[in-house]
Amino acid sequence: MLDRAAIEAVSQWLFRPYILNGQPIEVETQITVNFILGGS
Repeated sequence: MLDRAAIEAVSQWLFRPYILNGQPIEVETQITVNFILGGS
C-alpha cells in the first residue's frame, strides 16, 4: 500500500557513486523507509 510513496520519496534523493581507487564501483544497498501513520 505504501510502496509507491516509498519509491517516490527515495527517487528524489541524489546518489553519488562509491569510489574505489579513483573509479566508481557498483554496490548494492537496502533502504528502509519508515512511515508514521495517524494524526497528532
